Amino acid sequence: MPPGKPLTALLKSATRPEHLLQLHALMLKSSHFPHHAFPTARLLASPLAPPAYALSLFAAVPRPTLFHHTAILRALSAFPSADSLAASLSVLASARARLPALDEFSFQPLLALCAKMHDGAEAASVGKQLHALVLRYGFLDVLSLRNVLCHFYCCCGSMADARRVFGEMPEKDAISWNTVIGGYVRAEDVGTAVEMLSALRWSGMDVSVTALINLIGCGWPGESVHGFCIKAGFCIDVKIAAAMIGMYVREGSVECAAKVFHETTRRDLVLYNCMVDGYAKAERIQEAMDLIERMRQSGLRPSSGTLVGVLSACGASGTLPAGRRVHELALEAGLELDTALGTALMDMYFKCGCPDEAVSVFDALHNRDVKAWTTMIMGFGVNGQSGDAISLFCKMEEEGVAPNEVTFLALLSTCSHGGLVQEGKEFLERMVHHHSLTPSREHYGCVIDLLGRAGRLDEAYELIRSIASRGDATGWRALLAACRVHGNVKLGRMVQAQLDAMGHYHPSDAIQLSNTYASEGRWDEIARLRDLEAQKISVAKKEAGCASIVVSC
Repeated sequence: MPPGKPLTALLKSATRPEHLLQLHALMLKSSHFPHHAFPTARLLASPLAPPAYALSLFAAVPRPTLFHHTAILRALSAFPSADSLAASLSVLASARARLPALDEFSFQPLLALCAKMHDGAEAASVGKQLHALVLRYGFLDVLSLRNVLCHFYCCCGSMADARRVFGEMPEKDAISWNTVIGGYVRAEDVGTAVEMLSALRWSGMDVSVTALINLIGCGWPGESVHGFCIKAGFCIDVKIAAAMIGMYVREGSVECAAKVFHETTRRDLVLYNCMVDGYAKAERIQEAMDLIERMRQSGLRPSSGTLVGVLSACGASGTLPAGRRVHELALEAGLELDTALGTALMDMYFKCGCPDEAVSVFDALHNRDVKAWTTMIMGFGVNGQSGDAISLFCKMEEEGVAPNEVTFLALLSTCSHGGLVQEGKEFLERMVHHHSLTPSREHYGCVIDLLGRAGRLDEAYELIRSIASRGDATGWRALLAACRVHGNVKLGRMVQAQLDAMGHYHPSDAIQLSNTYASEGRWDEIARLRDLEAQKISVAKKEAGCASIVVSC
């Protein structure tokens, strides 16, 4: 044993699964495992222990006590899955058979596990059976257990059962009220959630920050919640202020969000990040940059989260000077170039037409995950560097990074814009056969667009017919555009009929078909089409486009 360092403290300070293995070996060497109940239980209950490892530790305990059973149940609840649920039921059955009595702590981990697996019918059924067991053992009056039961029913969407459990509580604490209010918020029943908040106030119990944050995020009118927070004196709370800023940003009221920010006397990093992100989402980049500078002057160091949103806005608007300044701020602050920041920088440089600088950022990344590789492939494709995108994908596979659906979408889009028909078809096959990924409508749409651009309209038509049951209007519309380019009137008419049958009308469809007729000089067909589509086109509005250019001096 290390001098002056108790074993329980070592178990508590473990941060990686490797630490558990070392501590397990230490406990075996010092005869603490499995003979000393408390450190053994702490090892069992560690959230770092995978279920199979935790179960193997439990099996090594010769005469497990109730403490051991509860510990292994807590460990299994940290890994929600069907296997964990089955193992937990087996452990509970073992406890009921071996031990003379159970306590309320024996049921809480399993109920929490069922709450985490609320989408499954089996977990919901097990949770209800546990409710019956709790009633049978006489633990229903335990407040913490009732709160867990209430949380379980809220997660399952059974608000009537949750309200019944809540109403039958002989006493209620802040957790009880927060659980039910949060349940109604999750069920999007804002009216009942507000009624529960009023009942909470009338009960004489203080309104908690958690309850208010739940309501702020559920669509309660901004003025109402803001007024309540002012009257109740909650506006000084940083968490409440951050939630209100997020609420006003979602509503598009950046001025109101800024008012909340400036009226908050104590500002931390989270609050600054919320306001910077709000300015970035509203494309008010200069104000976001000014706030970052003000943040630095106040002694706060920007984080990766502070800069990512601004970089995204710079990329969307093509504001290269501001994007470069954000990069400089990251270097000045000594921020680690993690995946989030590196990906945002690469995306910004690519969208601003600076692929070389994006490559420099990519080369500086130490831990490149699939998002970083995909961003590079997508950036090369957008900038017309199809060969570089494909070469990078091959290098990605060589380094053992598994591509995902977005990676292949970027590759297929690159092939479509580069006219690489054979490569695109091979990537679609590789996606299915080598990586066991299922193509979506977007993937098929890229291949259809690729075949259409190359003039292989019949092949594109056969492909889209095989996925027509998916109702992919985007793919049919891409084929219609290809018919216009290559003057295939017959196929264009068939595609138009298919779009009409699907009910996916868009005014551009008639325009595309009209242009197809015009390419062959069939003016009578154009006149007939205009007569048929006149009413539809007259009621449909085409969204106006706009473009902006940022000139750097």
